[in-house]
Amino acid sequence: MKAAFLYGQEDIRLEEVELPPLEPYGLRLRVLTCGVCGSDARMFFTGPTPRYMQPVILGHELTGEVVEIGPQAEGYALGDVVTLAPLIPCRRCPACSRGQDNLCQQAQVLGCTVHGGMAEYITVPSQMVLAGGVVKLPPGINLQAGALTELVGCCLHGLSGMRVEAGDRVLIIGDGPIGLTFLQLLKLLGAGYVATSGRRPRRRELAAELGADEALEATAVDLRERFPQSLDRVVVATSSIEAAEEALDLVRPGGDLLLFSGYRYGTTLILDVNAVHYRELHLHGSIDCTIQGFRQAARLLPQLQMGKLVSASFPLEKTVEAFYASKESGAVKVMIEP
Repeated sequence: MKAAFLYGQEDIRLEEVELPPLEPYGLRLRVLTCGVCGSDARMFFTGPTPRYMQPVILGHELTGEVVEIGPQAEGYALGDVVTLAPLIPCRRCPACSRGQDNLCQQAQVLGCTVHGGMAEYITVPSQMVLAGGVVKLPPGINLQAGALTELVGCCLHGLSGMRVEAGDRVLIIGDGPIGLTFLQLLKLLGAGYVATSGRRPRRRELAAELGADEALEATAVDLRERFPQSLDRVVVATSSIEAAEEALDLVRPGGDLLLFSGYRYGTTLILDVNAVHYRELHLHGSIDCTIQGFRQAARLLPQLQMGKLVSASFPLEKTVEAFYASKESGAVKVMIEP
């Protein structure tokens, strides 16, 4: 099969490799479409961190067709269209036993510690199948929207600790694919007012199309003046530490702040613990999603408009071009379609 291997900073090479053997409970998928995630882009533009196998096939947002089934695998048929959870948990550690498999320290990570979806085929190990991480798409779901189930699962997981209630006033700082997914979920959960804040015109237009009550231009609005300690919930969906610091001043007493975006190792936040204490602020972190959360996300797809996030698609042979396109001002979500 052909696969796009990341060797280093801005160094992706298309190579022909043999398909690995199929495990007894495993599945082989023909990749139909695979998204370029922000973490994929960081590894391409800055070089992979030591956590990544090298070289690695990136890509954990994908839809595939089942083309081969292990002799002991059950519940799948040739031709099934499925999507994959981003993690392969060990199912034995304390985190897994608590149902927090997203925190499994022994988990394998798709497109990181095991090869991902930027290839013609992906071979799913038995462990992922047995953990429930291979999910059939609901009928009628667009293939590209199905590949973005992982975004929905991760955002849904982030909201699970935030006590979102009907009528809430919420601000999402950052209007990339993650912010726009949060927007849809918050409206679905009954939030009364949801605003986004971002810098790119196309993303603000899309936020309005997806139901934002306001799509704010980040450089034109002083958020501290606009929302002085008045929001029920604030989601920081950008890696700007300044945005995280600003967000603390926007949450009402007793409200919630979710720090969702990935930050560089060693990044620190100056925290006014007096304000946290006396305003009874609730700070949350969130990483990935559980297998059960991923399966719930797939069930929600018919109620969302994830396909609208896709701004461009590229064939596998143009994977490098896809990464550069993901940085263009009009880009939202870029897909690779082998």
